[in-house]
Amino acid sequence: MSSVFIISAAQLILKHGVGIATKGLIDTSALSMLSAIFSSWQVLLGVALLIASSTLWLVGLSYAELSFAYPLLGAGYAVIAVLSWLLLGEIIPLTRIMGIAVIILGVAMMSRS
Repeated sequence: MSSVFIISAAQLILKHGVGIATKGLIDTSALSMLSAIFSSWQVLLGVALLIASSTLWLVGLSYAELSFAYPLLGAGYAVIAVLSWLLLGEIIPLTRIMGIAVIILGVAMMSRS
């Protein structure tokens, strides 16, 4: 589960970092955008967290069955949605909330098996 939380944090940091890095760019060529994005410490931190999360995921796979571990990644959708709402001020429509609830219910059911 720690892998899910770390990758969720990574996604939020990447979103924030890319927004800052590309804000106000006059030259929107691909090279200019990539240079700005990968010069951002937030993006580099996000990438480092992705690597850490992947490492934890691999360690977890060595202990758990894939059919059990993989559905747990679905919890990440809920974590990211809630954190995006809290930290980024994103609006989550009712239909999306209902979908997230179904995912959480599915993960909870699966984890009891």
